[in-house]
Amino acid sequence: MFNRLRLLQGAMALLYFGPLLAGLGGFGWAVVPVFAAIFMLWLFILRPKQWPRTLADWGRPEALIALLTQIVVQVLLVVVSFGIGRGIGGVLGTVPPFPLMLPVAISFLSIPLARMFWNPWEMKELDSLLDDALTLIEDGQTESEVEAAHLRDRVQTAGRLVAELGRLPDDTPPEVLVSHLMAMSTQVGHDALRVALMDPIYDGSASALHWRAAVVHATEPAVADALAGSTYPMALFHEVQQADLVDLFATRCAALIIARPGVVEDCPAVSDISEMATRMPATAKPLAALADVILKA
Repeated sequence: MFNRLRLLQGAMALLYFGPLLAGLGGFGWAVVPVFAAIFMLWLFILRPKQWPRTLADWGRPEALIALLTQIVVQVLLVVVSFGIGRGIGGVLGTVPPFPLMLPVAISFLSIPLARMFWNPWEMKELDSLLDDALTLIEDGQTESEVEAAHLRDRVQTAGRLVAELGRLPDDTPPEVLVSHLMAMSTQVGHDALRVALMDPIYDGSASALHWRAAVVHATEPAVADALAGSTYPMALFHEVQQADLVDLFATRCAALIIARPGVVEDCPAVSDISEMATRMPATAKPLAALADVILKA
């Protein structure tokens, strides 16, 4: 979230850096209208909702007043930035040799970059970003604290989504569970889903289907990529006690390692697998196959 806000701020900085650089380069005040036009174009593209949508709306007096006000404001912003650049150039006593198109291109580049980082039609999302930033400032919280709070919110949402899985049969095929879990991840992320799945396992409240969903989630390639280094499969393996789930885990984990050899460090150790096979002879075959894949990885 904050990365997106920073990128948007960076793109906006380029907009103002253009006239500042033009002033530093010693170009005349005649370039001010060029940058003012770019500033106005930025407003039209990045804030479309504040402008009239039809010719009839443009003909209303308040629309023309708003347009003229924005033009005056943008010209003032350009003049201030340009004046700062001229001042810096005067202090340095030198004029860097670069063409006028360089600062013009820098300012113009801010428009497509900002449009990449922000969809102007999603105003509610921007409002949320700004509200979070204000909360960060007002409460004196660090960014890590705010991100932790957002993770807690996502985990709560993930818990509610995971609870909905209880409507499915206990023997739901893995591919069906994968489709449900991937859909959930688009809303809360795999990290929050992991917590929501593992907490009931740790406290003993997990249902049979919940266990099955956790095994499927921990051994899914997309999840392994997203949570690389978290030892998620290893942590789950140490908790599994049911033979059918051990069988499912071993089969899927072996396939995962074959597809993603780099995740072997997140998977259980061969010694733990051997100990599990001794305790559960019925699962010896799939566990032996898993151990063999790990040794070859």
